[in-house]
Amino acid sequence: MQKDIEALKGKTVSAVAEGYDALLLAELAGTSKKDILYILSDGVELAKAADVLEIIAPEVKVLRFPAWDTVPYDRVSPNVNIVAQRIETLAELAVNPAPKKPRIVITSAGALMQKLPPAKIFLNSRKDVSVGKTLDFDAFLHYANINGYNRVEQVIEPGEYAVRGDIIDIFPVGTDEPLRIDLFGDEVERIRTFDAMSQRTTGELKSYSFKAMSEVVLDANTIKSFRSKYREAFGAAFKDDEIYEAVSNGKKHLGMENWLPFFYDEPLPSLFDYMPAAYVISGKNLEDALHAKAESIVDYYQARLEALNIKSSSEEDVYRPVRPDLLYLKPEEIKDIFKRREGIVFNPLYLPEDDNVINAGVLPARDFAHSKNINARQVYDELKAYLTENKKLRRIVCCYSEGSRERVFSLMSEYGLEDLVFADDWESAVKKAKSHVVLMDDQKSYGQRFYCRCVVFVGR
Repeated sequence: MQKDIEALKGKTVSAVAEGYDALLLAELAGTSKKDILYILSDGVELAKAADVLEIIAPEVKVLRFPAWDTVPYDRVSPNVNIVAQRIETLAELAVNPAPKKPRIVITSAGALMQKLPPAKIFLNSRKDVSVGKTLDFDAFLHYANINGYNRVEQVIEPGEYAVRGDIIDIFPVGTDEPLRIDLFGDEVERIRTFDAMSQRTTGELKSYSFKAMSEVVLDANTIKSFRSKYREAFGAAFKDDEIYEAVSNGKKHLGMENWLPFFYDEPLPSLFDYMPAAYVISGKNLEDALHAKAESIVDYYQARLEALNIKSSSEEDVYRPVRPDLLYLKPEEIKDIFKRREGIVFNPLYLPEDDNVINAGVLPARDFAHSKNINARQVYDELKAYLTENKKLRRIVCCYSEGSRERVFSLMSEYGLEDLVFADDWESAVKKAKSHVVLMDDQKSYGQRFYCRCVVFVGR
């Protein structure tokens, strides 16, 4: 099939078997001079596609954009690690809109529907700290507060900071460990990484660029906007409202992200707006996922409205929800944008080719589960026949871990499978698979799961 992404615009690519989407995306990224936005039905599919892409296409920058892990109109805030990942992606798109390296953003239906903070907050919230340069102590603490960091006694989790004399411990987004900034007067003397549990130093940095920690930046302008829009939406009822009081005092409040539209003067953008020139590709079952998400949003919104009509014995029960259209895109809006962008659809089903359908010609993976119900020998007899039948293709068996690979090698050898070799990365696996059956230990090489005990055929 045609691998030029421009030629696929507005078309459906059928027979895209599970797992092949990542291989196809990697090839399309090589022909694209623009970003690619790949939309999947849920977070599980997002993680699988991103994991595979990172393994097989190290030359492509893969950005993940997950949805909040909370239900619509929840009382709690999203997980800090998910927020950090979202901010990392949005900041990258805002600061670097035209990268030289191929870039693919992978998201889910739920994440795509959510409206986002304006890109300007990521442009204005960058803070560079370097060894040997001056740093205003009070100004930096103010920066940390308005950009979503919480002050604590001891830093343990992302989004926290602590002060001990001339030392600032802070756990920013996009790092595995917190940072310790040592000051000598107004000069940065050292920037160290340290283990959050033991508090012991693990390394040193020359500089670090901080970003916002939250999708809600609490500064004078956003607080003013929130107060005005909240009063406009709910009238005098704001007088007995905890979130209104907290934000008015410049304090974070659990779940305040659900009032995101009130914090900014302009209408909120979507992920489409962050990627105005990108190619848009959708995976399987996207339309169903969008409608299911839209129904749940309406259900939770209506539940909040009904709860408001019930007299509560506690002010803590008061929850005044933002209208769904201010916080979410509708499926119809997404469908319209997709059509205008001449989006590409990946469909796992085999469809007859015509002017709008191109067949990828990929067969789905073979399932040996039925053989396992007979006996172990049946599984390996069928596996041997399957590998022999496809001898002209590169054959790669992917395993959970090093131990799993050793056991699979032993069992395959025991049941008469030959020409078995090991590989520790995708590139060497593809080369060795020209003449051997290759067993990969993806967890050892990448620290993430590719496929469990599966056979991958990657062409002649």
